[in-house]
Amino acid sequence: MPERKKESRADKVKRSAVRSKTSYSVQLDDALLAELRPWPKSDRKRVGDAIRKSQENFGKPHLHSGTGIHDLSPSGKRLHVYECRVSQSLRLVFTLERPALLYFHMIGTHDEVQRFLKSFL
Repeated sequence: MPERKKESRADKVKRSAVRSKTSYSVQLDDALLAELRPWPKSDRKRVGDAIRKSQENFGKPHLHSGTGIHDLSPSGKRLHVYECRVSQSLRLVFTLERPALLYFHMIGTHDEVQRFLKSFL
């Protein structure tokens, strides 16, 4: 029987000591979905892009500035409440619910976000 000339791929696979990246799932509040439904398709796309970027970049602090993710928790407390930019005036508020779930609560201007936070926190 002739010898094998190539090593199989299974023989080459090595285990890495590096932890795998967390993959975040997304859930939108029913009220947020109801608010977004009548919006024009182009505006809904911008919101969807902001959600997708937040999902991809959350937990990577060096990428937060590009997507505009900011921690909204009061100083000294870790309440896992964040916002991300949709446009210059619009923000999405979301929380980290489970180890890998981003729950989006509302969309609004800076003032609307502040009012929401007062009722939420």
